[in-house]
Amino acid sequence: MIDFQLQIDSRILQAILPKLEKTFALACKTGGFSYSCPNPLDDDFVEAWEVGLKQDFSQDRKALARLFRNPKFKHGFIEVPDDEVEEVLRCLTELRLTLREHSLGELSDEDLEKGDVENGLDNSSSRIAYFAYLVMAEIQEVLISKIS
Repeated sequence: MIDFQLQIDSRILQAILPKLEKTFALACKTGGFSYSCPNPLDDDFVEAWEVGLKQDFSQDRKALARLFRNPKFKHGFIEVPDDEVEEVLRCLTELRLTLREHSLGELSDEDLEKGDVENGLDNSSSRIAYFAYLVMAEIQEVLISKIS
């Protein structure tokens, strides 16, 4: 089991929890099929590709849902079973990409990664999305550091 506490004020975490839930729901609706099949002319391959993606995304989302549903999560405590770390990492990446696409479009990738966003966030919704993005990044960074 990998466990740690986020380095974020609990009030910020409480503010972003609804955004995390909405982003999770949005990612589930899109189904991950924005990753196009490398050989779209082969119907059997396309079907196998889509079935495989659906199964992988389902497992990843279940692992992240368990993390989010843990009562300790809303207080900033992260607990991930060793055998679910990869699934959680992948799903967090999916959520960050979804959040990036739907809520942080006004920021360049460079500014987002550098954290140079003070003037780029023109409303509270964008700021909440940015903090959600940062929290997911922190979880990923710590998980990666603990498995390396």
